[in-house]
Amino acid sequence: MSEPAPVVVGVDGSVSGRDALDWAVAEAATRLRPLWIVHACPPPIDPGPLGPVPSLSPYTGTSDVLQEAARRARLVAPEVEVTARLVSGGPVPALLGQRASLIVVGSRGRSGVRRALAGSVSVAVSARAQCPVVVVPPLREVVPGPSRAQVVVGVDGSYLSSRAIDFALRAAAQRGVGLTALHAWIPRPPVDSGGLADDWAASRAAECRALDGALAGRRGQFPTVAIKSKLACDDPAHALAVESAGAALVVVGSRGRGCMAGVLFGSVSQVLLHEAHCPIAVVRPRAATAGPARAA
Repeated sequence: MSEPAPVVVGVDGSVSGRDALDWAVAEAATRLRPLWIVHACPPPIDPGPLGPVPSLSPYTGTSDVLQEAARRARLVAPEVEVTARLVSGGPVPALLGQRASLIVVGSRGRSGVRRALAGSVSVAVSARAQCPVVVVPPLREVVPGPSRAQVVVGVDGSYLSSRAIDFALRAAAQRGVGLTALHAWIPRPPVDSGGLADDWAASRAAECRALDGALAGRRGQFPTVAIKSKLACDDPAHALAVESAGAALVVVGSRGRGCMAGVLFGSVSQVLLHEAHCPIAVVRPRAATAGPARAA
């Protein structure tokens, strides 16, 4: 019988990495999974004809980062099996190369022009990992929203949101909290002003049926989870960001795939990685339960 795939968390000595570590430790304890703490460092530089230069070693200080992270994890949850792994290379391939059931990374909350870049660790890992990825944002002082202490899941009726719903229900059951299933849409404008009322009513009825259909049969599978359906006439990313205030977790699906994942990564997921007020879980197609969380 193979060992259970671990929860993997990336650390870099930053406050963001520490927050991700704390979240990953708690999740590993809840899931009864081992925890792998991964720290990436650049590969050794070719010394050339002059020989090595010890003061320029890329491994300087990396052992301290791992040791401190492992000490913190064992202090928070002594029952969790903790493994510290130093990987030569960039953080994205280091995390994607692990055999993971879940990958946890921090987010530094970039803003302005940097927010639009798809090269950050959190975006790249979320777009390419074959297992679910949780991005833990910086702590913010926000007024709790309507789904305080609940798990929130974005629903659009697709196969991707179906996987996200299953992940969200398990997360809610683990935490003993309720689930808000949010379906947001922007109605198409009517052909003429006289058809506004009929167009709105028909559009809302169709979206309501889509939401009910997505949740059909799932309430009985998780009888301890109180499921609340919610419709929002709004941009999906904005609606989920508003709902995330005070939430325990927001779960979304992602269409990112292959070497073009950074480009094809869903706009809703990308916006939420920077705007959500709570941890966000990105669930991709064919989420792996074992094997390396590598790029497709």
